[in-house]
Parts: sequence; C-alpha cells; structure tokens
Amino acid sequence: MKGIFVCIEGNDGSGKTTQVGLLRDSLWKKGIDTSVYSYPTHDSRYGRIIRDEFLTGKAELSVEEQFLLYLLDMQADKKRIISDLEGGKVVITDRYFISTIAYQSAGTFDYEKAKAVEEIMGLPRPDVIFYIDIPVLVAFERKMKQKGKTDRFEGARSYLTKVGGLYERLYDERYGSQKWVKIDGLRTIDKIHETIYEGVNSMLDDIRRRD
Repeated sequence: MKGIFVCIEGNDGSGKTTQVGLLRDSLWKKGIDTSVYSYPTHDSRYGRIIRDEFLTGKAELSVEEQFLLYLLDMQADKKRIISDLEGGKVVITDRYFISTIAYQSAGTFDYEKAKAVEEIMGLPRPDVIFYIDIPVLVAFERKMKQKGKTDRFEGARSYLTKVGGLYERLYDERYGSQKWVKIDGLRTIDKIHETIYEGVNSMLDDIRRRD
C-alpha cells in the first residue's frame, strides 16, 4: 500500500506540534507505521543554522539566505520521505514549504518568485494539508505563556499578521496540494485532533478499498 503524506500547517502558536504528536500516537495505536518530520530540523546543518543561530538572534541572514536554508533543510529529507511513502508509511510534517513561502514572503521575498524557486526544488507534494487557522493575538499570547519569550518571528505581531494573510492566499490557491483542510484553531485540542485523524483515516480507507 502506498503511504500518505500529511502536512500540518499554521501560524506560530496554532498548535501544530501538539496535533502532529496526537496524530502520530493515534496512528501508532492502530498499528499504522508513521514517520514524523519537523522543520526546521535539529539534525541537518541547515536546520542547525536556522534554529541555533538565526532564530535566536545570534546571526543575521538575508531573506534570500533564510529562504534557501529552509528549503535546503527540507531537500535533505527528500529521499527519506519518498522512501517512507513507497514503504507504505504515513508521513507527517510539522511545517513544510508552505510555511517557508508564507514567512519569507511576509518579509521582502517576492511571493511568486518564492513559489517558482520551491517548484524547481521538486520537493514531494503532500496528499493533504491541514491548515490550523488562529488569530494572531491568540497565537502570540499562547507562545508567551508557553515560553515566557518569543523568537524573532514569533515576537512580531504585524509580521505574523502578514504571514496569516499569506497562508490564506496559499489556501485559496490550493498551492502545494489539491487537498487543503482549514480548521478553526480556537476549537479544543481534542476537536482539532478528531478532524485531522478522521481525515487521515478516511484517506487510508480509500487506499485500502482501491488495493
């Protein structure tokens, strides 16, 4: 059976990481093999530059450098993701190139150019993108409560408002995947999980019927 590629997206503080963990655990309980990828990564040299140097404010990068580093971080996992899907796994990503386009285009990187560069990279396309939509002020308050501080992206409310607008644009265009599911991020954690899990389970049932 071919695997399913699931991407969970949304602004900072939308609860993506929580939902990725819940989905993974629910699938494991059903005996469904899964693999999880989170961006930026902790193990690639590109991810370490982003996490340890740029997001913490220790290093300055141009918007072009930021954009390419994020994409290269994902490109480093390309073969593994394809292999996982060919092996029948459910691949779950906590952020993907959708985030990169939204965040960098909210700065000074041209939106259409961002999409063009991403397409050249040939990254695997998700079968479904679950987009958790949440008001910026709520997201900001959640991050402050969670961390007591925010990184350079999380701390700029006006910037995150632009990011949210670009997520909406990508959603309207169905960019990156023909199947987007928009979820109200103010719903309870359990209700959001239920929507995501039922959506993935329905896709798995469709594959089983075809097989």
